[in-house]
Amino acid sequence: MKPISIVLPLFLILVGCQRPVPEKAYWNGQLHRSDNKNIPFRTFIDLQSATPSGYFLVGEERTQIPEMQRNGDSLILSFSEYNAAMRGILRGDRWEGNYIRYRTIPISIPFSAVAESPERSRPPEVAKPAIPLLGKFQAFLQEGNTIDSTTVATFWIKNDSVYGTLIASDGDYGLNVGIQSGTSVTLSRFTGWQAQLFEFSQTGSSWKGTFYVRNDPPVQLTLEPRPTLVEKVASTRETEMNNARIPFAFSGITAEGDSLTNESNRFKGKALIVDIMGTWCHNCMDEAPILQQLYAEYKDKGLEVVGLSFEINDNIAQARKNLSLYQKRFGIAFPLLFCGSTEDKYVGPKLRAQLIDFYAYPTALFIDKKGKVQFIHVGFRGPGTGEEFQAEVKHLYEVVRQLTGA
Repeated sequence: MKPISIVLPLFLILVGCQRPVPEKAYWNGQLHRSDNKNIPFRTFIDLQSATPSGYFLVGEERTQIPEMQRNGDSLILSFSEYNAAMRGILRGDRWEGNYIRYRTIPISIPFSAVAESPERSRPPEVAKPAIPLLGKFQAFLQEGNTIDSTTVATFWIKNDSVYGTLIASDGDYGLNVGIQSGTSVTLSRFTGWQAQLFEFSQTGSSWKGTFYVRNDPPVQLTLEPRPTLVEKVASTRETEMNNARIPFAFSGITAEGDSLTNESNRFKGKALIVDIMGTWCHNCMDEAPILQQLYAEYKDKGLEVVGLSFEINDNIAQARKNLSLYQKRFGIAFPLLFCGSTEDKYVGPKLRAQLIDFYAYPTALFIDKKGKVQFIHVGFRGPGTGEEFQAEVKHLYEVVRQLTGA
């Protein structure tokens, strides 16, 4: 009996030392790649109510967590639209588990996070940069022997943080935030959908770097300064109607299970934005609030908007759930239609048969009241692109005013 009397007090001491699970706190964590590179994340989690809630933080940008479930010491964050989840165990002020993407071959990445204490410690001092990562750059991304020079980059500094993104012809990489210490810069982004990390080091006037995404092989890149670079990326590709004299045809099922087509009474005689999107697409997420804003302001002037959603898989029950979550998150009042998955058996007959060189989500078709496609807008540059985002929004407003005659 003597060993038991020794072990029991020790067990009670250890239990007493474990901090309680914070019911409402910010958590700082990392996804642990297999190559020992860590993608940081920051999230706010509220466990006080019957339905837990929270969001991810990238700078001041907040991305709502669609679904959260706590069962005892188990905490699961679900991203149905992306077919992914963070499944972990709470041990006091620590949360550890795996970030999983459910695909044909599932991808699992370990993660760990620690809740911030009320007395948040000051960040360590970093060496002040002689030359900051600031301004506009031409980006050269190298994968194997192939170099892509069609991407640009923009960076700016606020307080002690570096902000920036890469912009391709079909959209941007989302806002990334980090710090510069001397000649080294690290920026990252994690939203449940996106998990990426940039590491740069200064070499003369250039910056050499590596881009990491989830557990994918890293991509090497070089940034060359271009002070007068226009951030709008010129593309050699142009999406257009295969036959401009024929109306663009579509059909799909709403989150409520109703069927709509381009022949539905709702769209007859109306100016129409047909947005080809997916609830998994981060550029579509950036675009969604702008489309809702346009719809709210111009619906009384004859504007309708419809989203054609092509999802990761063709499970109709999951797709309807994803549409409902998406509409709720962005306050969308116009219909979203499930049109199938991104597989070619759906995209081919529904899109590529009507559009020459369809290649990007989102792609928005602006159709006049007579049913003629007047303009096709490929991709979307979100808030992380700064001035380019403002210019994009302004342009879309101009097109809608022309379509509605407002």
